[in-house]
Amino acid sequence: MAKAVAKWAGGVTAGFAVLLMLLASPFVLDRLAAATGINWASLADVGDAYGSAIALLTAASLLVLAVSVAFQARTARISSETTVRMLHLEMMRFAIEDPTLLQMEGAEWDGTAEGAEEMRRWAYINMQLALYRSFHALRELPTAELRMAMAARFRSRLGRKHWEHNRTWFRASERNGHDRRFNKIVEDEYQKAIQAGEAVAERSRVPRGRLPTGLMMGGVVGVIAMGVGVLLGKSAAARPDSGVR
Repeated sequence: MAKAVAKWAGGVTAGFAVLLMLLASPFVLDRLAAATGINWASLADVGDAYGSAIALLTAASLLVLAVSVAFQARTARISSETTVRMLHLEMMRFAIEDPTLLQMEGAEWDGTAEGAEEMRRWAYINMQLALYRSFHALRELPTAELRMAMAARFRSRLGRKHWEHNRTWFRASERNGHDRRFNKIVEDEYQKAIQAGEAVAERSRVPRGRLPTGLMMGGVVGVIAMGVGVLLGKSAAARPDSGVR
């Protein structure tokens, strides 16, 4: 209690001291001018002459600061997206190693090896679509490339089936205008594919049994890491040098 009172009293004392200094400063400057013979009016005119230059420098500094903050925010968003993608990747790793876990998300399995293989593919294309959405939100995946990727996806039967099953979830998870535009592009390409004709059934070249999940997951991790490295490299290269080391 005594320490709190002492801190409060110290703060009040410091406040009064600052107020007294502000009130006394005009009188101190007047005495100083009389003692030294300095013409304060002339100095004020000189200061006014530099006013416009100071205003321009201040505006330029604020602009550089705003650009720097924008790049820092973008880097933070990339880092956040990377964390989410890695968590998603870890979840999908379990699902690819044990496709029966996908039943927790509503996927149906008939108990056959063919069904398990299809569920592994389902997990992969779900992870791929989420990655496309992140890259499009970061403006690293142009709309034209996204449309081409979706057109290729919807030529396959499983690609169409995945979007039919998950389009409601993607729409419900819209966070901003980027997500809404992404979902609209995907839906447009899906409708074009439906109008174009029947989908192509997938053919597996992998022998029945356990897939080489370690190799596949290592490749997926490598692709994601390379993509994140490119994004962070672009952000670092574009950030203005503040001169601070």
